[in-house]
Amino acid sequence: MEPKIKKYQLMLQTKINRQIEEWKNSKTVIQNKDLYQFVHTITGTAGTISLHEVSMEGAALMNQLNKEEDKNWEPIDVMIFLRPLTALLTDEKLLISNSVPSQKSPQTVDDNEDQPLILVVDPDISYLIDLKEELEKLGWSVFISQTADKAISMVYDLQPDCIVIDHTLHEKEVYSFLKQIRESISHQLIPVIVMSTTNNKLARLQAYELGADDFMEKTVENDEFLVRIKRQLARRKLLKESLMKDELTKVFNRKFLNDIYMRMSAEHERKKISFTLAILDLDHFKKINDSYGHSAGDQVLVDFAVFLRAQLRRQDVIIRYGGEEFIVLMPYTSSLEAEQTVSRLLEQVKVYPFSYDNYSFSITFSAGISEISNTTLLSNAINVADRALYAAKENGRARVETAQGQIEKKRKLKVAVIDDSDVIRKMLESFFKEFEVEKYELEVQTYQDGVTFFEDTWHKTHDEFLIILDGVLPKMDGIEILQKIRQYPDRSRYTILMLTARKAEADIVRALNLGADDYLTKPFSIRELEARIKVLVQRVK
Repeated sequence: MEPKIKKYQLMLQTKINRQIEEWKNSKTVIQNKDLYQFVHTITGTAGTISLHEVSMEGAALMNQLNKEEDKNWEPIDVMIFLRPLTALLTDEKLLISNSVPSQKSPQTVDDNEDQPLILVVDPDISYLIDLKEELEKLGWSVFISQTADKAISMVYDLQPDCIVIDHTLHEKEVYSFLKQIRESISHQLIPVIVMSTTNNKLARLQAYELGADDFMEKTVENDEFLVRIKRQLARRKLLKESLMKDELTKVFNRKFLNDIYMRMSAEHERKKISFTLAILDLDHFKKINDSYGHSAGDQVLVDFAVFLRAQLRRQDVIIRYGGEEFIVLMPYTSSLEAEQTVSRLLEQVKVYPFSYDNYSFSITFSAGISEISNTTLLSNAINVADRALYAAKENGRARVETAQGQIEKKRKLKVAVIDDSDVIRKMLESFFKEFEVEKYELEVQTYQDGVTFFEDTWHKTHDEFLIILDGVLPKMDGIEILQKIRQYPDRSRYTILMLTARKAEADIVRALNLGADDYLTKPFSIRELEARIKVLVQRVK
């Protein structure tokens, strides 16, 4: 990694020298906003490529520029103002200064993909930002919300391992949140911790009565706070691992999948007979949640499981694989026989009466089928069936595809990096070329501003998109870009990670309220970015 970092450091140095030389020879004044944009780019970029002293100096200069918003600068004054930065950049000792770690980079991150995901709900953005940063040092993924309403939707999308909610939200809002969590998604066994500025007995009793798992004062010291969260996480993990049935649909869960698959494989290997694995994925399931609410979506999953149990044989095994995906294992069944069975299910489900509250609607599913020989690993069997499922979706959905003759093809995820720093763009482009995401083929494009992004037809397709968006950009601000994307009719196809200056609270609040899925403060580490993107990709449907 060190040679690459040095290359990016030299790129930044060259860019800075070129811009300073241009301003030095300029005969016109330089606007404060242009100078701020330049220093902002340097600050975020330098910290990300291990030039931490340059980044800290840049942050100090930005604070000065914020106090002189209307000032116009003569070229000579700009040279004097930037002298602390240029002095640092001529110091060769600073290059590859990896011995000075970023103050915000997680120190204990490991490669375990089972790291917990925490959702924190609190109206105080300063508290949210500080707590998010503290918990992410442990390698945990942390998402935040200022309102309980938005948090409910995030619970369904993210399926967090723990929820921390502040009691100083409107009292009715907190109790309504707790009530909905316990009534609608108690099957997910998500622990809820209520935080409060006081230790009021009545508040504690009400929280516990509505299903809170713990109640803490905000003044609790960090070490105790972390121990109590870890205790809740450990308890949830133990409960989940001990249960073999999905609590919502009452069919088997994926913990049971490996065990039953191994037993079925051994039995069929002895008899030299194949069996079949099918993956069924409900079509446009998100529209049901958006149109009728998440409770309606849960009821559809329950009814669909009932439908499958009624229509399949006793020896067929139904497993809720995740979200709206179900796996069906069919013993003593060829792929042709399985295709006929699943096609029959598809025709029957089209006329099956689904209802919730006073609404009635119909659903369809797409399916992929894989015939299992006696030597097929479970992971391989799922991958083969998943490729067939992908083909079914690509060919119009509401159809069944078998894996025979299927070309191995992953879903396309288009990644757009919109950042005015050519160093950041090059670095992220290089990162994504080496970054592998299960089930997805990444296609990456970079843009120096929002205008060039919107002019390009590359993003006007029906693919899924991950947008890495800098908050401060020339021509069109990052917030303006976010607003424009979220006005698209198909805005749900865009998952957006905002890049922002450290502790820029107003920008973070606006970004989250306007629909950013997460934010990352500059400077950041590549390892931190990788962990964040893995979580965000899980939300892409």
